[in-house]
Amino acid sequence: MSGEILSLNAEVLHSATTAFGESVDALNRLRADEPVGDAAAGMGQLLIAESCRKAQAGISAAVTAAVESVREYSETLDAVVRAYADQDQSGADDIGNVDIPG
Repeated sequence: MSGEILSLNAEVLHSATTAFGESVDALNRLRADEPVGDAAAGMGQLLIAESCRKAQAGISAAVTAAVESVREYSETLDAVVRAYADQDQSGADDIGNVDIPG
């Protein structure tokens, strides 16, 4: 190392966790499977309707998996940031409580 001081901006990381949470909300509102479901409804009993329903289920599963993955990542990142900030504050308090003889 060249004398650099490691630093972490907890506020920036906290902002990232908020953005991930907003992404989860947006993914939940997306309803990406609905257009394929609408197409299936318009096809009646045709074979293509069954294909549309299978595609709808696949899209729904993919979106659900993405939502769960992003939510888990966001929660983990938030927990790490909080732990870091708590430990950083604890270290600062310990340093501040050192009695330096004068």
